[in-house]
Amino acid sequence: MPAEENKGPGQLLGAVVLCGGKSTRLGIDKTQLIFQGQTFLERVVEMVQRVSARIVLVGDTDFSRHNLPDNVVITGDQQIGKGPLEGIRVGLQQLERQVPYAFVTSCDVPLIKTELIRYLFHQIGDYQGVVPVNKSRVFGMTAIYRTELHPAIGQRIAKEQLRVSDLATAFFVNRIDVESLKVVDPDLDSLTNVNSARDYVELLQRFGLDCPEQFTDRLG
Repeated sequence: MPAEENKGPGQLLGAVVLCGGKSTRLGIDKTQLIFQGQTFLERVVEMVQRVSARIVLVGDTDFSRHNLPDNVVITGDQQIGKGPLEGIRVGLQQLERQVPYAFVTSCDVPLIKTELIRYLFHQIGDYQGVVPVNKSRVFGMTAIYRTELHPAIGQRIAKEQLRVSDLATAFFVNRIDVESLKVVDPDLDSLTNVNSARDYVELLQRFGLDCPEQFTDRLG
């Protein structure tokens, strides 16, 4: 392992939180959903801040409606209509001068575990990225990438190669089996995002919580 990894993630690892989805399946801005007294975005930021030196939020949501740390950087896509890959590129570019690595996640994973982020970081070695995979899916938005990759990702976007999952094969990436993550996240909650009203209600029911009043009518 290179000497710089011995410093631990807090000094070397930034985070990119993607907030650009339109929540078409849910019908509500997912960043503002409430879980255990926090918005989804507030909770994700709190979790990643424990292991990340810098955090960049990429999206066009109303960030003023969240209680966020002062050092969080907010930005948006520079190219419209390029999907989450553009958000990743922008986030890595923003962080390149500050940290060599970035954990990429989204605003709709309220159960993200800091232990999983640390685990991924310690698998980076000489690789350009660490991406969890299984037989059916590549988890390219619960992954760590070297920030210096942003120009190469920009070239892929220019060619309309927009699939985030392709990053796992386009670069020198450590593709780790999802099952290995259970040592730090037994239920793989960090890989589970909330995409629909049913997902949200099931999340609340799992923790014995009622649906917040402001969402009851809108979620049906």
